[in-house]
Amino acid sequence: MVAVVSRIPMYRLLVLGALCLGTNTAFAAGDIDPAIIAAQTGDYLVAPLDGSEGCRLTLTADEAIGGYAVAGAEGCTKNLPPLADVVAWNFDGSGGLLLIDVLRKVHARFEESEGSPLLTNAETGPQLALVPAVDGISRLPAPANMNGTWQMKRPDGTSVCRVSFTGTSDGNGNFALSLEKPCDGAVRQLKLKNWSANGLGLTLLGEDGSSLAFTATPTGFQKDRNEGGKPLLLIRN
Repeated sequence: MVAVVSRIPMYRLLVLGALCLGTNTAFAAGDIDPAIIAAQTGDYLVAPLDGSEGCRLTLTADEAIGGYAVAGAEGCTKNLPPLADVVAWNFDGSGGLLLIDVLRKVHARFEESEGSPLLTNAETGPQLALVPAVDGISRLPAPANMNGTWQMKRPDGTSVCRVSFTGTSDGNGNFALSLEKPCDGAVRQLKLKNWSANGLGLTLLGEDGSSLAFTATPTGFQKDRNEGGKPLLLIRN
């Protein structure tokens, strides 16, 4: 499973030495170390935080008007029409990432936030996230597609616990959940009561600071590899 983080942190040192270009200025070709550009290239999912379907873009290292070439933007025509005309991407002087059309118009400005994927500010439309793409996934976790009952299972199909997700928010970006019987004692001890999403990641939060993190798969979620312990799946009931 992919780690749900942006590749852009490698770029921070460059930004600190180039702020004289201005925080909203795209860099010219040749201003950036090719290794940093290569680290940012790849397939990405651009999707709304509300759980609506997004689209997939490929950031390349090929030079283009306004920066470096983007492939696949025509696939955004249905779900994110403003991105269908994007032909290039570039860094800006604040550590963010720009998606640009052939006239150098910025169609999306993604800003970096510690511990979160790159996000737009939602000034001109739904707030979008830019995350490394996973085949078969076109939406981010959100109440719109999480609400209802899910089943925690081992890979061999053994049931561990039933979890009911709701869209009730505590105002801090966390939503309510409840553990339903039958439920393994080890899971009950975590006293899970809330959940939050971060990119393609999903974290179940307990009353006493405990947590259980999952990452998205085409069929549901699997326990994050950094959690340790036995593998665990989260599948819609």
